[in-house]
Amino acid sequence: MLKTVSSVANALGALNYKGTWDADTNTPTLASGVGNQGDYYVVSVAGATDLDGITNWGVGDWAAFNGSVWQRVEGGADGNFVNLEVTGNALIGTTTANTTYAPRLYTESALADGNGGILIGSYKPSATFLDFSGGTPAVHRIANDGGNLYFETDTNQDGTFDTVGAHFTSVGNLAFESGKGIDFSATSGTGTSELLDDYEEGIHTATLTPTTSGTIGLTGSANSLSYTKIGNMVNVTGYLYVSAISSPVGAINVSLPFPAADLTDGAGGSAAALSLTNIVSANVSDFVARLSETSSNLVLYLGSSNNISATSAQQMQVGSQIQISVTYRTA
Repeated sequence: MLKTVSSVANALGALNYKGTWDADTNTPTLASGVGNQGDYYVVSVAGATDLDGITNWGVGDWAAFNGSVWQRVEGGADGNFVNLEVTGNALIGTTTANTTYAPRLYTESALADGNGGILIGSYKPSATFLDFSGGTPAVHRIANDGGNLYFETDTNQDGTFDTVGAHFTSVGNLAFESGKGIDFSATSGTGTSELLDDYEEGIHTATLTPTTSGTIGLTGSANSLSYTKIGNMVNVTGYLYVSAISSPVGAINVSLPFPAADLTDGAGGSAAALSLTNIVSANVSDFVARLSETSSNLVLYLGSSNNISATSAQQMQVGSQIQISVTYRTA
């Protein structure tokens, strides 16, 4: 509770105004336990000078001596508190004209799951607490759980928070639950989705598999493809070195970290950029690669004059090298 002038006078006796006090530089100099009862100064510059354990001096506060110690009387236009305690479980807002609900900020002790947090909701004058009956606006919670700061919603209006949105992790990252993300629908277009819901970087250990028969082995020091996934777009790049072969026949399946999307009229398919060296006899410029919908394999073919041929595997030998770059849509 804030002290009034009359309550201070009752506690200290006659008041004796001594002027202003700079609480930052302690000017004029005041000392703990030293003063005359009833003397008081008005703080002109906020500061942290320690007077009898008080260090939170704000502009407009009074430093008053009670005969034994200095005390702080809250003043000025802004509150300057060390602790602010709410009696009960709500800070109540105001109700505007023609408004059924008034805003409230709640602590969480009265709710069913009691996970600890601050609730932001509405108060109906006929209810003693949050009115979870039909028509009540959604209630939100900011909660600390295991060091993570969660933003949650009670969609069923039953006191249980079952919709989790974004949260800050204990190491300071912003994280999203599955299916949630950054919503760009405020700048709506003609697309099917404006939600950015995923980001991932990683390394995929690739395999080469002839489509007909035989095997193609890669060296362990050159069998990795790096990928970056932003939303449902994946970019894959890498360098592969053939270290062993056994009668490979057909086209070549190169494994990818994610399958291609299944879209309308084959729109989920893609092509890749390739660079090959040290092959058996074909022109390196004749190699092409395609990715079909729903497939997790990029298929390497050998081109002919007007078509492609599933004969690329026969062109592999120990020491053949393949560089790949492909961007595609995944599910």
